[in-house]
Amino acid sequence: MVVPEASSCGDAVEQRHVQVDHHGVRRVRLRELNRLEPVAGRGNDRELGLPVDQLLQSLPEGAVVVRDQDANLAAGLLYGSARHRWSKASLARVGVQGTGQPVAIIGAALDLGAGRRGVDMGPSAIRYAGLEPRISALGRRCEDWGNVLAPVAEASAVGDERVRFLAAIKETCERIADQIVRAIEGGFLPLVLGGDHSVALGTLGGLARARGPGGVLWLDAHGDLNRPETSPSGNVHGMPLAAALGLGGADFESPAFRLPAVDPARVALVGVRALDDVERELLAELDALVMTMSDVDRLGIETVMRQALERVSGDGFTHVSLDMDVLDPEVAPGVGTPVRGGLSYREAHLAMELVAEAGVASSLEVVEVNPILDRENETAKLAVELVASALGARIL
Repeated sequence: MVVPEASSCGDAVEQRHVQVDHHGVRRVRLRELNRLEPVAGRGNDRELGLPVDQLLQSLPEGAVVVRDQDANLAAGLLYGSARHRWSKASLARVGVQGTGQPVAIIGAALDLGAGRRGVDMGPSAIRYAGLEPRISALGRRCEDWGNVLAPVAEASAVGDERVRFLAAIKETCERIADQIVRAIEGGFLPLVLGGDHSVALGTLGGLARARGPGGVLWLDAHGDLNRPETSPSGNVHGMPLAAALGLGGADFESPAFRLPAVDPARVALVGVRALDDVERELLAELDALVMTMSDVDRLGIETVMRQALERVSGDGFTHVSLDMDVLDPEVAPGVGTPVRGGLSYREAHLAMELVAEAGVASSLEVVEVNPILDRENETAKLAVELVASALGARIL
């Protein structure tokens, strides 16, 4: 008999109890699963290929979770296991790929590089969505170092209209770079929370300062390859990749950075679908890998990501910069510059799972979450999920 029970958590699997007393199958309790917590029970991969009746015998009395299925189906599955042999169990659990390098969260609440206000609240929104406990649940030590000091537009000089607020942006990026170096020297994997994408100048500049030039996987709807003389808006969040390649000019240089920070042969852009003409011209000259959404459609996200990760891997560092506008606005509405036709929810998760599988990422970055434009913090919650996937969370 299946009896539903009320759940106090709106984001949790509905709590149900299934009692089966036939054919010697033991009693199984299906408990509430909070999606931000790991599932109790053993994670022995050898169990995954067992028929259901053997699987039940191998598990201790405890929690088995059937997600996104009706509990009647769960009861039927368990009841039928006495009569039918299953090649694999369809009991879903949230897997964890063991422990790993400790993570240092570095907030960069900066919106001076964007044309729309609000992304300065992105780090807070992502934290509020449960970032630190989600990382800790993966078995990783996690330290939140707070936000670097970042000025606001009302108290900053615009300066040259071709590179608006560049002086203030550079000051913030210098502080980010210092924190990146501190994290690397302390054995942490740096996780930077933006803010607009101009913060990547500080991330990449700090990585190069600590380890020498490296590679970057740039997941973004845009190329971010404009320069002061080519930018149609003067917004610096459209220039950080060009600046990190040493193409932004002397105004971007700083003692806190090492520029160029990135080897052009180790740049891969994935999910691109909005490029300016001058960015197309520059990409034709660079030895970078560009995988547009058309390539994702034709080849599939797995092939695209494997090629991209192979291209960016190597000495120095391998950085993954995730602009949330790489996703389709239907699943990530809270971004400053949405472009239709982006990655789906599952494509984005698989992309991050492949990052974890490759094991080459030495730093991560999530940018352009704008809570003002979001729906119930949906984009920030998704950002937390994607970070977890990049750090090793699995369905099985």
